[in-house]
Amino acid sequence: MTAITHIAAGENAVDVARTRFRAARRTSTAPEVLARHSRVALLAFQAFESRAEALQFLNSEKPALGGRPIDIAGASEEGVERVLAALASRT
Repeated sequence: MTAITHIAAGENAVDVARTRFRAARRTSTAPEVLARHSRVALLAFQAFESRAEALQFLNSEKPALGGRPIDIAGASEEGVERVLAALASRT
């Protein structure tokens, strides 16, 4: 799809300033955060009978933890331990 550039009467297309759009810069997640997410996700998938149950656990707010388990685990090693304790207490 092409954009339409409006040119006023008497202007030349060369004289018109054109807005260039660039993709937003992506922020990359730190490797240690990814490692914590992966570890907690793997254990959640092993703890629950279905993938849907594990995803529900990881992505829904847990008042006892103070947020979503996946976010809590990504924040710190202490968060990982809290999420693992919550996983262990549910069985």
